Amino acid sequence: MHGELPLMTEENLKVTELEKKLKKKEDELERLRKENESIKRSNLELKEEIFQFKGLVYSSTSLITFLKGPDYIIEFANKPIKEVWGKGYDVEGKSLFDVLPELHSQGIKEYLDQAFYKGEPFHARSLPIEHDKNGEMVRYFFDFSYMPQYNYNREIIGVGVIAQDITNRKRAETELKESEHRYREMIHSSNSLIAILRGPEMIIEIANDAIKEVWGKGANVEGKSLFEVLPEIVDQGMPEIFRTVYETGETVVAQESPIMHLKNGEMVLGYFDFMYQALKDSSGEIEGVSVIANEVTNQALLNRQIKKSEREFRELVNFMPHKISLTDTEGVPVYYNQSWLDFTGKSFDELLSESYLDMVHPDEREFVENEVERCLSTEENLDIEVQIRNKDGNYIWHLAKATPIRDEEGNITSWISSSTEIQKLKEDEKRQEDFLKLVSHELKTPITSIKGYIQLLLASLPDDNRDTEKRLPIKPYLNRVETQVERLIRLLSEMLDLSKIEQNELELKIEKFNLNSHVREILEDLKYSNRNVQLELEEDFSCEVHADKDRIGQVIINFVTNALKYSPDSNRVQLKIFEPEKGHVAVSVKDFGIGINEKEQNQIFKRFYRISGNKDDTYEGFGIGLYLSNEIIERHNGKIFVKSELGKGSEFTFTIPQNHQK
Repeated sequence: MHGELPLMTEENLKVTELEKKLKKKEDELERLRKENESIKRSNLELKEEIFQFKGLVYSSTSLITFLKGPDYIIEFANKPIKEVWGKGYDVEGKSLFDVLPELHSQGIKEYLDQAFYKGEPFHARSLPIEHDKNGEMVRYFFDFSYMPQYNYNREIIGVGVIAQDITNRKRAETELKESEHRYREMIHSSNSLIAILRGPEMIIEIANDAIKEVWGKGANVEGKSLFEVLPEIVDQGMPEIFRTVYETGETVVAQESPIMHLKNGEMVLGYFDFMYQALKDSSGEIEGVSVIANEVTNQALLNRQIKKSEREFRELVNFMPHKISLTDTEGVPVYYNQSWLDFTGKSFDELLSESYLDMVHPDEREFVENEVERCLSTEENLDIEVQIRNKDGNYIWHLAKATPIRDEEGNITSWISSSTEIQKLKEDEKRQEDFLKLVSHELKTPITSIKGYIQLLLASLPDDNRDTEKRLPIKPYLNRVETQVERLIRLLSEMLDLSKIEQNELELKIEKFNLNSHVREILEDLKYSNRNVQLELEEDFSCEVHADKDRIGQVIINFVTNALKYSPDSNRVQLKIFEPEKGHVAVSVKDFGIGINEKEQNQIFKRFYRISGNKDDTYEGFGIGLYLSNEIIERHNGKIFVKSELGKGSEFTFTIPQNHQK
């Protein structure tokens, strides 16, 4: 028993030793297992960090790439930088300079070498780089950094690139600079007076040459206060104006504003159109005042002279007894002088607010309106007699004249009219007409008796009295007396007709007769009393008419006697009957006498108008024959036309409807 005990002890010792070793191995194994778990966790976290880093890189809007080794192999590149390169998306594993060979000549490798070989980061701002994008060389601008990349042994293994494409911003900055340059160039080259003032002290930031010339304080004014450069404007209220614009933002505009300023040592008065406007920054805060002005001294002085002339004109016009008015090109009144106000008893504004026709006699309004419209359309002068109501409600006769005012190009700019009272003249005319009517009536009876006795004497003389004629030429004298009596009777008849027309008592006795026969009979009578004249008749048309036979004959006789009267050196008169248009007939009388100038052709049908000439005193008559003729033809709904040339004669033509309707 005692001999086995040491053996068991030795075996136990061996077991114990083995158990200890086993335990140690198990502990080592547990440690290794734990380290392995820790490494696994670290690897997982590293992968997660790498994934997050790559996610950050690939999702970034910045341009990011990693270039590995001295050949700068693209290990990864995010989408934005690939799009800028424009060489597709399969660029990883290739050298940067194989993908973008155009970079060789632009110094990019030197920047990369600085980071890779020297470990010095390279940063650049607004660096221009051109590269071939989709076959086209494109210039870009970048802010970028080239940074050396290290391994865990702090050895440089590549270069990281982070960049921002600022091309659009750079272009915007360039455009802004160009715009500012153009803006400044425009300011400095402008003929207008322009300045930019900053701050409440109105510091001159910009002043173009034009405004410096007007200021007369030299070229170096920028950086100074406006009131330091122009102290003389302080007492003229200018600081208050600028302060108002700067503090309220309200724009101040003025025209022909007078400003005294010291120019080259002398106080000068200038007139300016100007606009002072608040300058605001991007946030809307006022930071200064802009000045845009034009010197209009000459124009202002001229305008003041014009206004002075206008005042003097108005005072002169108001002083005149005539009623003067102005209208625009459409005939709308824009001015009445004081005589109009006194005559109508109305104010200036009341007259302008009413139609001028309201002052005209109701019976004459249509006539006046038509005459005004005719003058406006033909641009001819107006010359009419019209009754105008005064402040007492009475209608007073006036002679109204109007003439257009034209500019340098001959365009009508307005009309000026003058209305002169002729009431007394009209009353005198009425008395004269009444007197002529009375005299005509009183003389007509004895003259008619004289003519009867002459005709009786002529009829009593034998046809064969040649011996008696030799001793006493009674018959030729009686014929001459008869001719003069007929002229006197015709004159008296015209006087009576004139009175009838004035009193609207001239009536037409319409009857049917052959016009051609009537004209021939009239010519036979005229030939009998005018034996030394040549009266020719051309009948291109033959017709019967419904008209006043005696009045039509009166017109023809008047035309022929006028033709003879105004043809002292010619005894030839041509008459013609023709059809001017269907339903109408015309009679023309043509002479070869003195003719009528164009100005008088519109006047000859007025009462008592006589044609002027070198022999005016030899032409008998009172100037009422053509007036009566025109009235007669108008009452037949016809017209009279005149064609004449001085020294070559005249042709008077009347047309009437063949069937006159009352």
